[in-house]
Amino acid sequence: MYYMKYDTTITSKGTITIAAPIRKSLGLKTGQKVRLFVNKHKNVEIDAGISIEQFEKLRDEMLKKVKIPEHLKGLTVRELRELAAKEAFGR
Repeated sequence: MYYMKYDTTITSKGTITIAAPIRKSLGLKTGQKVRLFVNKHKNVEIDAGISIEQFEKLRDEMLKKVKIPEHLKGLTVRELRELAAKEAFGR
């Protein structure tokens, strides 16, 4: 059973059109990159990922639930990794 099902045609250049209702339900925007997978049943799956705006919203929601110690605020990922390595391995 399908939630949505639409037929499309492959052009001579190998492109397809994703029907507007499917694009809307997946939140796909013009120019957005998507990843296609072929599963073990030889069906194509689309991974639309998330937009920067969606990521930032999720990040902000998660950060509201976590108390970050003052001495760690503002550090870069590299600085956090170096600090964690020092604490874990005495480097």
